[in-house]
Amino acid sequence: MSGDRDRLIGRGTESERLAAAVADAAAGGPAQRLLLGPPGIGKSALLAGVRAAVSDGVRLLTARGSEQATDISFAVVRGLYAGVAAEDATLLEAGARWSRSALEEGSGQAEPENLYPVLHGLYWLTANLAARSPVVLVVDDLQWADDASVAFLAFLLRRTAGLGVAVVLASRTDEAGGLPSRLSAIGAQIGDDVVEVGPLDRDDVGRLAAARGLLLVAGDTDHPGGPLLDALAEASGGNPLLVEQLVAGVGPTDLERATATVRRLGRQVLDGLVERHVFDAPDAVRAVASAVAVVGADDSAVLGSLSGVPAAAVRDAIATLTRTEVFAPDRPDFRHDLLRTAVLRRLPADTLDDLRRRGARALSDAGRPAEVVAAVLLVLPGADEPWMADVLLEAADAAGRRGDRRAVARYLDPVVAYRPDDVAVRSRLAAALGQHDPHRAVAHLREALGRAPDLPTRGQVAVQLAMTSLAVQQAPRAARVLRDVLDTMDAELPPDPGPELTELRTHVEAALLVVGLDEKRTVADTIARMGRMSTPDGRTPAERQKLAMMTVTMAMEGDRPDDAVELARKVLLVDEATLGGWAVLASSLVLRLADEVDESTAVLDRLVAQSREQASAWTYSLAVGTRSANHLVAAELVEAEIDAQTALDVAAQEAWKSNTVVPTIALATVRHLRGDAAGALTLLDGISRPRLEDFAWEYHHYLMARAGASHDAGDTDGAIAVYRRCGDSLDAAGIANPVLAPWWVHCAVLLHDTGREREAAEVVERGEPGALRWGTNRSRGLALLARGAITPGEPGLELLRESVSVLDRSPARMELILAHLRLGYAMLAADHTDVAREELRLAATLAAQCGALPSAALARTMLVQAGGRMRPPTGSPLDPLTSAERRVVALAAEGARNREIAEALFVTLRTVEVHLTSSFRKLGVTDRSQLAAIVDGARVRTR
Repeated sequence: MSGDRDRLIGRGTESERLAAAVADAAAGGPAQRLLLGPPGIGKSALLAGVRAAVSDGVRLLTARGSEQATDISFAVVRGLYAGVAAEDATLLEAGARWSRSALEEGSGQAEPENLYPVLHGLYWLTANLAARSPVVLVVDDLQWADDASVAFLAFLLRRTAGLGVAVVLASRTDEAGGLPSRLSAIGAQIGDDVVEVGPLDRDDVGRLAAARGLLLVAGDTDHPGGPLLDALAEASGGNPLLVEQLVAGVGPTDLERATATVRRLGRQVLDGLVERHVFDAPDAVRAVASAVAVVGADDSAVLGSLSGVPAAAVRDAIATLTRTEVFAPDRPDFRHDLLRTAVLRRLPADTLDDLRRRGARALSDAGRPAEVVAAVLLVLPGADEPWMADVLLEAADAAGRRGDRRAVARYLDPVVAYRPDDVAVRSRLAAALGQHDPHRAVAHLREALGRAPDLPTRGQVAVQLAMTSLAVQQAPRAARVLRDVLDTMDAELPPDPGPELTELRTHVEAALLVVGLDEKRTVADTIARMGRMSTPDGRTPAERQKLAMMTVTMAMEGDRPDDAVELARKVLLVDEATLGGWAVLASSLVLRLADEVDESTAVLDRLVAQSREQASAWTYSLAVGTRSANHLVAAELVEAEIDAQTALDVAAQEAWKSNTVVPTIALATVRHLRGDAAGALTLLDGISRPRLEDFAWEYHHYLMARAGASHDAGDTDGAIAVYRRCGDSLDAAGIANPVLAPWWVHCAVLLHDTGREREAAEVVERGEPGALRWGTNRSRGLALLARGAITPGEPGLELLRESVSVLDRSPARMELILAHLRLGYAMLAADHTDVAREELRLAATLAAQCGALPSAALARTMLVQAGGRMRPPTGSPLDPLTSAERRVVALAAEGARNREIAEALFVTLRTVEVHLTSSFRKLGVTDRSQLAAIVDGARVRTR
């Protein structure tokens, strides 16, 4: 076998690009490369060069994908980080406890909902390694990497900014010559950093052949060596592996015979090699090679059991296969996957299936991890023996502990086929599919519903079906199933069915309220059904979920906010993120609508922490996205942006990402409030959730955001039309609370400003009564603002003054800014210049502090026109910053890097980046080097 140096012949450009990546990491910066080429083209030799180029003081992490381990979750990740825990166990704790789920065979952790928390833990493990020394991470044969490891690599590539980490990957091309589709997430992050490894040219083929001992002349074809070189280049296609094997196949012979041999062998050289050195070899060699092709490298006992060869003869066979270059010199496995494939292709189908069955049994008897055994079983047509199903169930448990729901589903699929009437396993399969293939999950649950042996099982499946149906927008259909189950329970259950059945019935009722309030067409029927339900005490999780949804119904009806808040607080007496966090989320919505935004945010903070601890990405994304809407009410635009982007980042890993509409709307709202109306509209146009107009909550928030951005973009008539559509949709859905989407306030202001006073008054009449009935400071302030904006003279001024006073006692900061602006505008029109200036100055100050640049600019323009000027409240240049921004800026001014700031403040790197970007914009600086002078100046002014 040639050395790696020989195999790098003709690869100077590729080697330089890889060396540059290693140098970038050594210098403390991020780098990434993806080697892409057909099998045998020399990618592994190039990676060997990378490993050799890593200098002292740089940590090298290496792994390779394996066709035998494609179904073993985090197999490649465990290869990368092997030994890290043994070296320093504190690294795992510093990264995140969920990194243990990926790296340890039996971590003992609670089962995470999906991969996100594990990926996050592995990311912080890598970041902490990089904090100690630069890291070069190398993965060969990426095309065979398991899905969980691919997800981590894509996750890491998105987050290497600020880290001294080089990620160098190698993958073979697919049949079309491109990156395999399952690696598309990695391809999207790599971008232009792809190093395509193509065939060697004729001269390089000659140099490689000469290095392997074949005497060639790489000159003119008329030279005696020319025909052989031509034949060698043509037959190998410039593939270094084939060149080596062709040269080995020629042997020491005369030139004419060598040329004929090369032309005859051509691309079939590997089959010829396998034929000569495996199938024409002694029986023991053939049997051992076949065993390794099926189960991979293993000890002599397992290979002996499978091949029927004594342990000593197994070792001799491995030595023979290594000597003939079928096996690699450093491990009892094939030198290249192409050779393994050639052996498997040579075995008859029935022989291969039998070998795999016996191989799986041998691995199981030897005590190998269930996922290793399952990887062999999954290649078989089915699991048709009880022990196979047991192994697959055990493998599903292991994959579940690591959050790899895709692997769980792969393991459970054949079990369900073997045990079609096992409702529990089918429901578990549906739970695993729910995150990445909810349509299949729903299909399995409908099948399970039909196979349920009794009413309690049917009720449990119906609840799971209902919650899964939300992801595929089949809530109305699920509501019908739940109503049928409830009707059956009413008919068949005794008056006192006992605590378990009573709790189950409450679960079904709670699920009906969740799905029934999801789409507009089922809201009215659900509210009517709720009227026949008893009000629970809130002692159990199901009772709290049902109670929470009943409070939401009260809030949608727009009546009795104090009662709704009281019930919501009753729900929240117990902190929990059970049942997907629906009870907490629903209660937080009610608290927000009732002006208890701080309490609502505190509730969501707890849910975020709990869902992170329980590794529930779905609940985490929902909670963070909902919290971003809270921040918008309070005009905390930076915090709203951070939460919205975080929710979208989590959702980006999942099949349900198209359902994460709330954070997209929140992000768009932040954009247009900051003056980027075009960017806001682009975000809104990118929402891909089908039938968005059917949904009771998201659609109206979407319309509010679109109308606001349209007005900022100069399309006032379009904005008015969208606001009207929002009002009509709310009426059609039977949602009477005018604070849920206060379209009528903004629509009335625009109509009045465009001279359509009569229409403005009609719009106010639609919203004002409900706002006064709801009766919170925010709703009353909005009613006063809308009425004052369209009322001329002193009566209008008095209404606007009162709106400012009332809104100032509410959490609604953006609407308070609008009230100050409208009052200042009206005061100017009434020639009350001094008062107008003060109102406009207040509006400008509030808007600047929260980053609402258009409102701040409008207030300043009107202030200047009124003969006024802005006065810094304290004289500190840091006044425009929020408290969170000040903390980040203070650390950055001291020279802390983003990663150090994130660790010091217990936030993410993205949060630090967003705070710095916002701070730069507010302070008028372009980079962090200018922050020290500003912070020092602020300290001087405050002494």
